[in-house]
Amino acid sequence: MARAYRLRGRADDAEGALGAALWDAGCEGVQIDDGDLVAVFASERDGMPPGGAWEDVDARDHVAAYLEGLRPVRVGRLVVAPSHRLVCLREGQTVLWLDPGMAFGTGHHETTRLALAALAAPARDLRGLRVLDVGAGSGVLAIAADRLGAAEARGIDVDPESVPIARANADRNRSRARFELGEFGADSAPVGSVDLLLANLYAELHVRFLGAYARLLAPGGRALLTGIVAGREVLVREAVRAPLRLEGEQREGEWWLLELAREPGPAPAAEVEAAVPVAAGADR
Repeated sequence: MARAYRLRGRADDAEGALGAALWDAGCEGVQIDDGDLVAVFASERDGMPPGGAWEDVDARDHVAAYLEGLRPVRVGRLVVAPSHRLVCLREGQTVLWLDPGMAFGTGHHETTRLALAALAAPARDLRGLRVLDVGAGSGVLAIAADRLGAAEARGIDVDPESVPIARANADRNRSRARFELGEFGADSAPVGSVDLLLANLYAELHVRFLGAYARLLAPGGRALLTGIVAGREVLVREAVRAPLRLEGEQREGEWWLLELAREPGPAPAAEVEAAVPVAAGADR
């Protein structure tokens, strides 16, 4: 018998910070039950969001209800849909068939939608670009980049359960995106090996990784940094230094996406030396 963590009257918070916290804690599925937010776990966990209570649950019924309740997410020319749904596409739209499994990343969360919208922006041309997704989770961002024309799309994640799911999602979409298990840091890839870097992490990790971002990005390359909760975006803004510069910002609800651009010229040696490998997070 599995365990469920019920937060009474919190159904409206399923797609916000509370829902993200439940997924980060390792839940197997989330569902709305008469206004309550219910997250299913294989067993009880410590450090849960306050205000909830544990109860017994048939995990199969709840996870099935969660998957049945997933609806396609439309973000510009991208449509993210679970594989059991029928989807009608408009001219120019591309579908990504995505079953999250134990990995966070269905496209429903604001952080993922922000990243997908930035990827699919009419002015952005991914053709010929080398793309790296840091904290790939379900693989949705790297797969989207591949479907939008990237020459190469890779993802890295420290979660051993997420990587097989991301690879399965790539196979489902006949995507060339590749996914690796490992930590992200200064030695994650050769200098200048990435034209577009995607990272759905949290503000403090972005700050820690800025040196590695600068090292890996080719001159003129861009970084799309999301997963930044409102009030913490200032930490990233204030930490940005040459050869990176802040190029743009987007906000949805309480979440931010910051776009950085890599200036021409080599990265200063001090920045390369300062980049230290740290465990990455999972895409939402």
